[in-house]
Order: sequence, then structure tokens, then C-alpha cells
Amino acid sequence: MKKFSYLILALSCLLASCASTKLINSWTDKENTPQQYKNIGVTALFPNSSNRYVTEHAIVDQLKEKGLNGMSTVDVFPMATQAINSEEIMKHSEAVRKSVVTKVKENNIDALMIVTLFDMTKEQRWVNDRNFSVGGTGYYGSPFGLHGSYYDYYAYSLGTVYNSGYYVDNISYYIECNLYDVESEQLIYRAQTKSTNIKSVEEEAKALAYIVAKQLVNKKVVEK
Repeated sequence: MKKFSYLILALSCLLASCASTKLINSWTDKENTPQQYKNIGVTALFPNSSNRYVTEHAIVDQLKEKGLNGMSTVDVFPMATQAINSEEIMKHSEAVRKSVVTKVKENNIDALMIVTLFDMTKEQRWVNDRNFSVGGTGYYGSPFGLHGSYYDYYAYSLGTVYNSGYYVDNISYYIECNLYDVESEQLIYRAQTKSTNIKSVEEEAKALAYIVAKQLVNKKVVEK
């Protein structure tokens, strides 16, 4: 049984290391007394309903791995799977608030984690198609490294000026996870992560889930 547990832990670490998602900031309420929550609700508010589903279930799975009870709310909360705009939200904001409170009570949720995309950045990076014929790259991309004369470096650099290249886009997504104690309605934990050039939503969701669940236990935000 221990070997199986170690295998699960190793696989989780491997999945987390393969993804680009990294923790960039976290906060815990120092005055919060850790509790053993019976049901941690997880809701991911993303424009894409499939991403919501994947993220919520990944976090719930990791919570269970840590001995914590949790549930996905994608099929429970109002407008969770609907494509709506900000005007529609503002129009029905009070009704949404009341409905969320009702659903929380109906499902015996005593802690609620809300996952959101709070920022996205895009930058371009130039990649030069330099083909080296002498020993590979060295100091500042020169094949001469720290050796060679000024005329060697001049001739080499002049030859690379006209080389073709291309731009690549680096897109970074910043995710925020807020955990609220339902009874006090207070924020007790916050984590912010960064994911760059996402290739697999599933793998990034698993990495996010691993980070958050691990922090909840290690920082004693909740008790098992």
C-alpha cells in the first residue's frame, strides 16, 4: 500500500514538473484557525466550459489525494456553463448572489474555492536562424567564446546580421485561487500561478491542482 502511495506521489510530481504552471504568490490569513472542512466546493470561472470542468475536477481529485473532501460546482452553480457577458452579469448580479448562497447550503459546502483568470500577457521573442560552423555557441552566441580577435567577432557578427529568423509569441496566463470559509464569509487563502504557452489544459490543470492542494495542507490552511 505504501509503494502504491509513493507511486501516486511520484506521478503527481512528474505531471507538475512537465507543465509550465508555477506558483508566483500565496497568502494565508494568519488569524485563521485551521478547520476540518466536510465539503470544499471548487468553482472555476473561465470563459470555456470545458476548461472549467477539467480544472475543477483536477483540483477535487488532488484534494482527495490529500485526504480532503471536495466537489466540483460546474453543474451546480448558476450560469456556470453559460457564455455570458458582463452586462448580463450586472443585470442579474443580485439573483446570482442569492442563488450561489442557496446552492452552497443545499450542497453542504462549508468552504468555497473560486478559481479565476486574472491576467494574460503576450510578448514576442525574436529567434535568429544562426547556423554555426565552428564549435557551437559561446559567449553572447559567438562560436569563439572568450577567444578570437576583434576582427573574427566582427566578421562573424556581420555575417549573422542578414540571417533570417522569426518571431515567436509567448503567452502567459495568470490564475488566482481564493478559498473562503463559508460560515465567516472570509477569505482564508489565496494563490496566484503563472502558466506560459499552454499546450495541454489537462496537464496545466493537474499542475495547478497539485500546487494548491499541497499548499492547503503544508501551510495548515485546513485540517485533514
